[in-house]
Amino acid sequence: MKENDVFKIRVLQLRPTQFAVGMLEVDQKIKDVRKLKKSKLNKYLKENVVPVVCGPDEELYVVDKHHFLLVCHSVGVRKVWVTVVKDLRGRKITFLQFWKWMLKTRNTYPYCQFGEGPRKPYYLPHDIRGLADDPYRSIAWFVRKAGGYENTDLNFAEFEWANFFRSKNLLDREGIAGLTKAAERALKIARTPAAKNLPGYIGHKKGQAPAPQIKELAKRVRKAAVDAGQS
Repeated sequence: MKENDVFKIRVLQLRPTQFAVGMLEVDQKIKDVRKLKKSKLNKYLKENVVPVVCGPDEELYVVDKHHFLLVCHSVGVRKVWVTVVKDLRGRKITFLQFWKWMLKTRNTYPYCQFGEGPRKPYYLPHDIRGLADDPYRSIAWFVRKAGGYENTDLNFAEFEWANFFRSKNLLDREGIAGLTKAAERALKIARTPAAKNLPGYIGHKKGQAPAPQIKELAKRVRKAAVDAGQS
């Protein structure tokens, strides 16, 4: 194994570098993936190669695609394709030095589902089954899908948007039951100058998704929220 190698590995052998995901986003993607036939599922897996850092402890740390991994595990996919973006095996660095490098290079997001942190890396879950739910991360996903901001190559960008929406207390009035309304409000807020320093900000330069698409997205989020409340 060396840098840029691509190979398959068990999902549960991969080590998360964040504490939370947007679980409503995960639930929606699970439904979509379960509809795929075997050939399309294999194509989906090959198109989503997971970037990892091989640490000095020889563990593989996930740089991106935590949501994807949780979806895979939930639908019974045991192995995924990964690529090593940095190999630190054999480096004489301490635990703390390794995680300082991970943070500096945006290869970890040490903030919990409440947006609080940074947390110590030894509190990170051992595998993706331990990831917590951050509903504001789901809102950030909805807003991006609806054209509220552009996707970027910057790791953990959607968590920055999640924290921005969290600061507006969008869920305080109705909780998860009001997630759809909160997401629609967030879509409007994303276009204001208050969000101009966030990655992918587009303001009013480009049109957002067509109204029917936003309506369908809102419907999917609403149903996911109801399903979550019944589980």
